[in-house]
Amino acid sequence: MNDRVILNVIKRDNYTLVNICERETLGKTFEENNLRLVVNEEFFGGQEVGLEYAFSLINSATAVSIVGNKVVEEAIKRGFVAKEGVIEVKGIKFAQIYNLES
Repeated sequence: MNDRVILNVIKRDNYTLVNICERETLGKTFEENNLRLVVNEEFFGGQEVGLEYAFSLINSATAVSIVGNKVVEEAIKRGFVAKEGVIEVKGIKFAQIYNLES
């Protein structure tokens, strides 16, 4: 896979949101049945970075959103995401990770 992704890190209060998407999904909306996946600039737009760097931020994030077939498959392969937790809208895979402290 291309090892470059778009990364946007949003910090608010005590929360860190890490948003990762494949470049070709950015700025697009995918709709199927009652599902709508919006990959907007505000939430997903950011810097193009290496996949390794983006994945290195997952464990310290409060929540992670990942969009794109290749990057989601890589997240599954590395054990960040369970295959059963992946949603697919119009052929585009989407996954979220929550790191909640008790």
